[in-house]
Amino acid sequence: MTTADDDFRPDGLAAAALDANFAELIRWYGSRPGGEIRAGDDVTCCSTGLAFRSVNCAVDIDLDPATADERIADVRDWFVARGVPWRWLAGPTSRPVDLGERLVRAGFELVSDGAGMALDLTGFEPEAPPAGVEIETVDDLAGLDDWERLQRRALALDDIRTRAWRDAHDRALSGDLPMRVWVARLDGVPVAASGLFVAAGVAGIYNVATVPEARGRGIGRAVTIAALAEGVARGHRTAVLGASEMGYPVYRRLGFREVSRLRSYALT
Repeated sequence: MTTADDDFRPDGLAAAALDANFAELIRWYGSRPGGEIRAGDDVTCCSTGLAFRSVNCAVDIDLDPATADERIADVRDWFVARGVPWRWLAGPTSRPVDLGERLVRAGFELVSDGAGMALDLTGFEPEAPPAGVEIETVDDLAGLDDWERLQRRALALDDIRTRAWRDAHDRALSGDLPMRVWVARLDGVPVAASGLFVAAGVAGIYNVATVPEARGRGIGRAVTIAALAEGVARGHRTAVLGASEMGYPVYRRLGFREVSRLRSYALT
């Protein structure tokens, strides 16, 4: 396992570190009260008990091709028995190489296909946010309320998913945990957010979101920089993230480069 003291990883190692960081994040979600984790040598199943697909996942996928179809069915049955929406999270370290084709044959569909990206943090220097923007770490329930409201609008979530998304992050208010979240305020109004999850020797950037009317003004960039600065303060030299189509050009301008593809599959 690489550590924070290593030089910036080449693409292959950065992609593996991103996979490992994402898997640790999912396990952290699953470790909440009411959650459940089934860890195996070939796949780990994490259920939060919450009604939001993003936080219920099968990760660390290394299936034997000879028995992969049976294991796919077993994992499906495990999640279905728990009654939560869920997904397979497949990255460059997932096996077998035809995993996606097998999942589609088993009744799953590809629901997302985004870029896995990495950034060398050596020499990183924070930037001042745009005029009128203040960025705060969320460390109390009032801040979490603001985070919840802007995530709802930015991600167009319904009531059930909004509550589940909040509950998945209600432990992120303590500075000694691997997950921290930030809110950016424009003239006092919460308009953007970001998150940092530290694991596998890298700083993982997650949950960057901006409400529609505040997009294109550099606020998403600014709140991402706040999370990156915390990663540097914790001694990390590499940042990783999974980019949406909307976020990709923002991260490219920050210096991130694409190192992998991250794909999610869910039951149709």
